[in-house]
Amino acid sequence: MTDEPPISRRDLLRGRFFRKLTGHVSEAVGRRLDIAAEPFRDLSTPARTQAMLPVLHRPPCAVDEITFTAQCTRCDACVRACPVDAIVHADALFGKAAGTPIIEPRSKACVMCEDLPCVAACVAEGTSVLNPKLAPKMGTARIIKPSCLAYRGQACDACVRACPVEGAIEIRRGLPVVHEDACTGCGMCQQACPAPRKAVAIIATSERPAMPETPNDDQPNQE
Repeated sequence: MTDEPPISRRDLLRGRFFRKLTGHVSEAVGRRLDIAAEPFRDLSTPARTQAMLPVLHRPPCAVDEITFTAQCTRCDACVRACPVDAIVHADALFGKAAGTPIIEPRSKACVMCEDLPCVAACVAEGTSVLNPKLAPKMGTARIIKPSCLAYRGQACDACVRACPVEGAIEIRRGLPVVHEDACTGCGMCQQACPAPRKAVAIIATSERPAMPETPNDDQPNQE
């Protein structure tokens, strides 16, 4: 029960009711905005900074996104080294990451070259944000079951035949199954999918390893 006096017809006509209603709505909206803003407070911490970065599909063996964006020189060595032109530049809409190398598997997938020339080219330039000490994990494939021909009762193994990574995807009881530990997210399965609406999604990995430490060869050996 509220202590406020009842609103008379005269008060209603004078607009008292609507002013009070507007005040209550404003307070409710303010509370909701405060709740929504809470996760974005104290953005100086590395974890929150990492969470705000765009999740980009980087070439194989990429270091963590903060280091990659900061240390990539946009030299284009990896772009030129890719034999299938799968590596392109991030668009300006990605802010500070603009111009850095990415892969858009739906347009052109990575073929997972055995010698990874993009990584070798990055190391040769002295940047090593594509680092041979790291696993070539770029993302993970996901089967979109409602669009998949096999799940719709048709015989199809195009994704399995296109996959360049042994054990990453298989047909089990007539249906494609992705093994996430082996999948690198290269996108070949997505590119090869014959479904009218692509039945494979490639989810770029959002957490990649930090730059591996490099021993200082100039430092004298202390025994």
